[in-house]
Amino acid sequence: MQVIQDLIASGKEMRVEQISLQSSQGGLGDETADLISKLIGVNALNENETRNSLAILRAAFAKPETIQPSAKDPSRTLLLLGHLADFTDQDSLKREIAETIAYVQAR
Repeated sequence: MQVIQDLIASGKEMRVEQISLQSSQGGLGDETADLISKLIGVNALNENETRNSLAILRAAFAKPETIQPSAKDPSRTLLLLGHLADFTDQDSLKREIAETIAYVQAR
């Protein structure tokens, strides 16, 4: 959880290629959304933190063959992405969230 918090709050924008999320049981998939949701609670994220969260979520689903079977269903991720979309007024960020939704659903 600390690693994800550091990635979200870093002062720079993260890229998917810079992030590797694995546990001893495999990729984190949908469990990543749970971790992010616990970290942010009811707080709104700023633009950079939201973009970093999107990169983390994409990284969590980047290698579907490594995702733990219990984390392959992206329902919690889609719920979190909807929450993020509700808290932004920026069209460019809404578009990035929509692209992330499509990406996760395609995995």
